[in-house]
Amino acid sequence: MRKRICRTVTLFLVTVLTTMSATQIIPVNAEEVQEHGALLVDNAGILEKEQYEELEKKLEEVSTQQACDVVIVTVPDLEGKESSVYADDYYDLQGYGQGSDLDGILFLLDMGDRNWAISTSGFGITAFTDAGQEYIIEQISTELKDDDYYEAFEDFTSLCDEFLTQAKTGEAYDTDHLPKETPGLFWIPADLLIGLVIALIIGLIKKSKLTSVRQKVSAQDYVVPGSIRLTTRQDHLVNCIVTKKPIERQEENSGSTTHTSSQGKTHGGSSGKF
Repeated sequence: MRKRICRTVTLFLVTVLTTMSATQIIPVNAEEVQEHGALLVDNAGILEKEQYEELEKKLEEVSTQQACDVVIVTVPDLEGKESSVYADDYYDLQGYGQGSDLDGILFLLDMGDRNWAISTSGFGITAFTDAGQEYIIEQISTELKDDDYYEAFEDFTSLCDEFLTQAKTGEAYDTDHLPKETPGLFWIPADLLIGLVIALIIGLIKKSKLTSVRQKVSAQDYVVPGSIRLTTRQDHLVNCIVTKKPIERQEENSGSTTHTSSQGKTHGGSSGKF
């Protein structure tokens, strides 16, 4: 009888301890759970299915490797908001950003009035300076104007990957330090050859027009008789006035300008039309 009671008590204690351990191992705190929006949101429907899948995969790879969300969003209209405000609100309300500083960048495309906007947060503010954002837009502006949205988004994602990698070295791309495009080795001799051919053609054309020109042996042959009369003249310096004026230099702004969103969070960014 005593053995049965001991076994029952022992089994009860083991059950209680196991339940408590399980509760400690898997804590549930609903306040800490935050939904994360998709990295690619095509509400305007400008991408084909295959393009969407490929681009979504690339965004996930870059965001994971860089520990910084890279997000692309297209919308049919801005619902009465400014493009930069819409981008900031979308970033905040959809829970984007990695780490405690919510590192990330969001590229918004408004198909209604053809607006674009960039919103940066956390390390994204450091990695994507004002000059850097301008550079990125310049690289994809032609594709946007030609409605090659998939190519523009692909290039944007690749540039974000490059900019984030560069910023982690301690020197983010900025006004005096932007990516330099290097031509392929094939184009260097090709460009030289093309330049020589063009110069040769222009030279031959100009030479063919000089039908009345004959080579002269000495400089005397170019002098018209009686056209030169030399007399003695002297110049005396009477006065000298020197005027100095400082040259105004326009300094370029560097770094990232920031602002506070409607959600009370700090963002960098820029906006424009395409």
